Amino acid sequence: SHPEIDLRLAPSRRLSSFQNEDIDLAIRYGAGTYPGLRTIHLMNEEISPVCSPSLMTGAHPIQKPDDLIHHTLLHDDGHGNWRKWLLTAKARNVDPNKGPVYTDSAMAVQSALEGDGIALARRLLVRDDLAKGRLIKPFSIVQPTEFAYYIVYPEERSPSVAMQEFITWVQQQLQQ
Repeated sequence: SHPEIDLRLAPSRRLSSFQNEDIDLAIRYGAGTYPGLRTIHLMNEEISPVCSPSLMTGAHPIQKPDDLIHHTLLHDDGHGNWRKWLLTAKARNVDPNKGPVYTDSAMAVQSALEGDGIALARRLLVRDDLAKGRLIKPFSIVQPTEFAYYIVYPEERSPSVAMQEFITWVQQQLQQ
């Protein structure tokens, strides 16, 4: 809707430095407390187990949380807590520490897509794969995370018209 605005997207796991980089704003997934930055809350996040549909019909079909004992749990470094989810789901015999740990959420999801196990994934990250049937949620149990998505920019900077338009556009996209 605004072809006069050029975007440069630079995804990164590290925090952007507004002082040292040519950045107008950033989207962060975190606690929302960033000294020196204004924050605009975009959305909360929740996690739930996801897996390839093939795991639902194999030698050990997944019908209840305790069935996860027969499957590999895929861990996302710092963004998912299998122990907490298993307690919420009342699974008693599943070891929450077993399985590979990925330093990148997308890698854990990719491994789940390939049928390697069950990932505890963020809703936004797997939304399209769930909609297209490439992944399924074997359980309806979801767990809110302590983190959310925020747009941030320096407190001393007034948002430009382009920044305001971008913020409005992101908010509209999330409402859809």
